[in-house]
Amino acid sequence: MAAQTVKKKVVKVAPPPRSAAPLPEGLAAVRDALGALGFAVQADAESGLAFMFEGGQYYVPAQGDDAGFYHLLFPNFWPLESDEEYGQALFACDAVNREAKLVKLHTVDGDVWAGVEALHAQPQEFVAALPRYLSFVQEAVRAFRDVMLAAQEAGDAEEIEDVPEAQPEPVA
Repeated sequence: MAAQTVKKKVVKVAPPPRSAAPLPEGLAAVRDALGALGFAVQADAESGLAFMFEGGQYYVPAQGDDAGFYHLLFPNFWPLESDEEYGQALFACDAVNREAKLVKLHTVDGDVWAGVEALHAQPQEFVAALPRYLSFVQEAVRAFRDVMLAAQEAGDAEEIEDVPEAQPEPVA
């Protein structure tokens, strides 16, 4: 019998997935508490937590070594489409920041963000205060929108006033 040549089939196997870095203890406790409240939470050790509330995506970023500091962010709720709108947004952010409890509004790369910064000894304290923080953010966002819409309406009214009225032609 003739010897048969055996061809080896080479199969490339993907390496096993790297295990995700564990969440810091405080962030893991916040994730678990949010899950217990019914939130669907996405967690990443580097970026933090993300969850949906009232149609918006909120974040609790990882804070590194500061276990008592918590930051709730509602990013990108108002896109800025022109330099004029950017100026109006700065005015609106300033107006709301003077009045809103705990919330800071600011611009980031052509969008407006809202955030609450808080200090809590335990993650459970942050989660207990979270419904109130979410309410404060929503109130601030509504106030911002009101200021922006009023500014836009005022701008539209000025444009209408600037249009010269048609004058009747004299009859000869």
